Amino acid sequence: MSIRKSRTLVVLFVLILALALAACSSDTPEPTAVPTQVPTVVPTVAPTAVPTPVPEPTPEPTPTPVPVSSFFEGVRGIVDHTNDGWPREVEGLNGLVSIPAKPQRIITASVGHDEMTLALVPRDRLVGVGSATKNATYSNVASLVQHITQVSRDPETIIAQAPDVIVTSPFFPAEAIEALSKIGIAVVQTELKHDPEARINSILLMGYIFGEEERAIEFAAEVSERHGSLIAVTGKSAPKPNVLALTQYSDKLWVAGGNSTEGGVITAAGGINAAEEAGIEGNQTTSLEGVIAMNPEVIVIAQPLEFGAGEFRQELLSNEALAELPAIKNNQVHIVEGKHFTTLSYWNIRGAEDLARILWPSDFPEASNEPFSLAK
Repeated sequence: MSIRKSRTLVVLFVLILALALAACSSDTPEPTAVPTQVPTVVPTVAPTAVPTPVPEPTPEPTPTPVPVSSFFEGVRGIVDHTNDGWPREVEGLNGLVSIPAKPQRIITASVGHDEMTLALVPRDRLVGVGSATKNATYSNVASLVQHITQVSRDPETIIAQAPDVIVTSPFFPAEAIEALSKIGIAVVQTELKHDPEARINSILLMGYIFGEEERAIEFAAEVSERHGSLIAVTGKSAPKPNVLALTQYSDKLWVAGGNSTEGGVITAAGGINAAEEAGIEGNQTTSLEGVIAMNPEVIVIAQPLEFGAGEFRQELLSNEALAELPAIKNNQVHIVEGKHFTTLSYWNIRGAEDLARILWPSDFPEASNEPFSLAK
């Protein structure tokens, strides 16, 4: 075989082989591309916050109002404390008295009762006062009553003022009470005492008589609080000094013992009543020897200056017979405001405040000038 023919056969063989390979390639399917799966991203949703429940505040229970009448239960002199209408009855020292209507025209004919009345009713309802109530020496309300008609205990002067009610002291004449009662004027004699319980009783009783129950409750609370604030200090103070309330009238020496207005003031101020310790009751005369025997550490003179209080003090300090008394040796002889010590009303608390400043100067460095409230 020639070389040329051999080359032709080789080329042909290569060509056939290439075609066969091509055919095989076209019969084999190409693999399908599997797409890369992209994971679905689910957004993270923050959970909705559940609010913490706020507890509802427990409502304060509405206090049940205390009936006004309950404050008057047990008050001496009130017959039926549940009767807040008219007429109403009270038991005075002169017996059972009916008050037909709320009094608009009031007379008391007593300094202490006048002082109490002005704290409970507007002053235009007080239509007559005695001369002592207008006198600043004896009265703590003198400046308030100068325009009010002056009356005596004579029934005619009282009747002329056409009062609806008269509330007065045990010293009001019985014959005058009888004459006034006969013409239909309600007259009530009430006691006035110096002790704290009796003082509050008087305020509430007079408030009931006047138809001023709410004002009486308010004022009784004021007086009780002021007295309580005082004895909260004086009750703890010690040692308690012996105090003698001493005055001189018509060359006679007078002392205030147990169950006296001055004695109540001494006790409230944190002192010991020297006259009461000596067995004296009420206001009694004594002698110089009696004063020496009582041996007071403090002497108070509840006597007006116009009645010789200054001169009396000097006599005590210069009397050689008294020189060894603690009150004289230590210059503890004091003139005090007599109307704070002797008037039977809430003003005795002011007297006790004055005396407490003398006995306990470090506890009461300033004088008490706080006024009591008055009715509007």
